[in-house]
Amino acid sequence: MKTTRLNRHNLVFSVLLALLFALPAGAAAQENGLSAQTEHQYNDDIHAFILKRLRQTTLQREKQMNKQIQQMLINLPNAEKLYDETFVRITTAVQEDTTEDGKPEINFVYNISYNCHHFEGTEDDYPSAAYLWNTSNSCRAICNLTKTMIDEEMNDIFAPGRKTTITITSTTDAAEITHIDYKGEYGDFRYMPAVFNDENVRISIDQKDGITTNAQLAYARARSVTSYIEENINSLKRTENEFRYVTRCFDMTGPHYRRSSLQIVVHGAFDAAARNLEAALLNDEYVDFNIPHIEENINSKTYALIIADEEYTAPLPNCDFATNDGDVLHQYFVHTLGIPTRHVKVLHNAGRQEIYNEGIHWLKDIIKAQSGDVHIIIYYAGHGVTNQKFAPYLMPSGVDVSKIRAFRSKTGLLPDNIELKGGDAEKILNQCISFDTLTGWFNRVEALSYTFIIDASFDGIQRSGKPFFTIKKESKRYRTPRVRSDIVIFMAADGDKTAYSFIDQHHGFFTYYILKELKYSRGEITFQDLFNNVTKNQAYESSLQGKLQEPSMIIGGKLGENWGTRTFINN
Repeated sequence: MKTTRLNRHNLVFSVLLALLFALPAGAAAQENGLSAQTEHQYNDDIHAFILKRLRQTTLQREKQMNKQIQQMLINLPNAEKLYDETFVRITTAVQEDTTEDGKPEINFVYNISYNCHHFEGTEDDYPSAAYLWNTSNSCRAICNLTKTMIDEEMNDIFAPGRKTTITITSTTDAAEITHIDYKGEYGDFRYMPAVFNDENVRISIDQKDGITTNAQLAYARARSVTSYIEENINSLKRTENEFRYVTRCFDMTGPHYRRSSLQIVVHGAFDAAARNLEAALLNDEYVDFNIPHIEENINSKTYALIIADEEYTAPLPNCDFATNDGDVLHQYFVHTLGIPTRHVKVLHNAGRQEIYNEGIHWLKDIIKAQSGDVHIIIYYAGHGVTNQKFAPYLMPSGVDVSKIRAFRSKTGLLPDNIELKGGDAEKILNQCISFDTLTGWFNRVEALSYTFIIDASFDGIQRSGKPFFTIKKESKRYRTPRVRSDIVIFMAADGDKTAYSFIDQHHGFFTYYILKELKYSRGEITFQDLFNNVTKNQAYESSLQGKLQEPSMIIGGKLGENWGTRTFINN
């Protein structure tokens, strides 16, 4: 299989050469001992991986932006507050398309809109006959939020010189219009192209005649949003923008039919990223791609629990890439280590009770049913924290932070360098899982071996390197947890050090390098070699990025040197 991987590598390189020198691509495939069908399949795999990776990046950003905008909405001045049942939502997408001259491009799509679940909150919509963007609380919110998101969170996507298509959708209700004064805030319009009720139309508005139709009113609302964008969003002053207008008149009356929403397409936003990804794939740099397969189900005595906690309740930040960590590790467990699919359970964004009921209890039942003749692997990616005595705790998703007084701030975001104490600390710790409890759950349950892999920070710093929070300490230094004799724990870093994310790879640093070793060894690597290689490679790469990270091990007291000869494949 290693030979197959190298052949595929050579195949892609040969195909590129074929394109450069006009050689038949099929001939390149034949030279590498692979059929044209295999070549096409491999190229399709590369294409699919690139799109998947771009979509992962976009979704990661979307999650963070939505968490941020919900906090920003909390802090609006009272006069601009949205009704409790009004929800603003950003959605994003990666879109394949072609340019006007037929060249392929990969675009970024940004949408922002709002919805009112209860119509008694309709003061957030446009008042009757109003068209200015700031007369609608919700329209004002999506305009201001878009400015913040583009200028501060997405200015790399909205790079100078890029082309954008900006579509503004504005609607009216069916209330009859006789005459609305138009003061010419945006100039006079004559025969301007638009879409009204799904048909292409030409719309004219001037100060003399004012607004006399719903089509004109909806169009005026859309042009008002255009005016805001052109005057206020700095990044869009440096791009080449084409505006399009979609308007509609509903056949019902009511404020909830008077709204505006916004879509922006950035053309070719991911073209360069796609080329870079393709080049990296040629060098086999991605552990998510070309995952090696061995004989299915050969590792039949091994059972694994994967806990991937990425999403947390605001104002707590998400744990970057934890979901991808868990999903890709799952593939390696099944395909590379040969663990039967039914022997692996993945919990996404699990709370403390779910981890116990659906994870730990599941493992305990299996161990009992198999009379201990099993190997157990438990993996965790998520946030961590240490208590008053530096004892480490895993922080599951879904912790209730609503009653934590220290988390309340004027910005609504998690303040820097928070130190919890007293009741606040206890309220958090009671919802977390201590290391002692985690290992203690198996103290009276005998098995052939227990292996824990923990990719989490416990020092008050997030994977991103930004501050998290800490708990006021009573003792002076971190203590290494004590575990039973047959447990081996791989730690991303010591409890007083930070475990970072490897942004380019969409993984925690530690998880990435474990996967990399499993990929190139095909799982046939001892724990000692695995730890040594991960330590060397992770320390080197992380130091280059200015965030040195060194893994650590916790070894059961009676194992001695025997731990080093263990492997993940147990026939």
